[in-house]
Amino acid sequence: MTDWLDKAVQRTKKKYQVQRAREEQLAHEEALKRRLGSQFCRELFAWFENIEAQFNNSFGSHVLAVSLVGGNGSRRLKILARPTRAQESMAELNYQERTSSLGLNMDSGAPAAAQAIRLILTADGDVLAAMGEDYYTAEQLGQKIIDEMLA
Repeated sequence: MTDWLDKAVQRTKKKYQVQRAREEQLAHEEALKRRLGSQFCRELFAWFENIEAQFNNSFGSHVLAVSLVGGNGSRRLKILARPTRAQESMAELNYQERTSSLGLNMDSGAPAAAQAIRLILTADGDVLAAMGEDYYTAEQLGQKIIDEMLA
């Protein structure tokens, strides 16, 4: 019985060794992506909170309003841009740590269009936001969103 068991275990190890190693590598990459994705979103959301005060002080009035809701696992950031009394636009970023997903909803008077932002783990171990064929750091993504809101 022991001889058969030893042989069966060895055959199974040999047969599935590469697949199991790949699965472990993928699980490690996903955990790293979740951790770095969460860090990316914390940096992005903190950037928006900092830029709100800086922009309003430089502009001379209250044009941007930023509010953050949620904890580490699920966060939502709302941005209101009001450059004139008659012009207003809103954007909402939603981050779900469980799925490492970031969603963007922008509304500038037209029906809101939801857009999924992919978080990409680079070979250097950094996370970038991918929108279409373009890739952004947290600050670059924030700048793009603000630029579109004030356009």
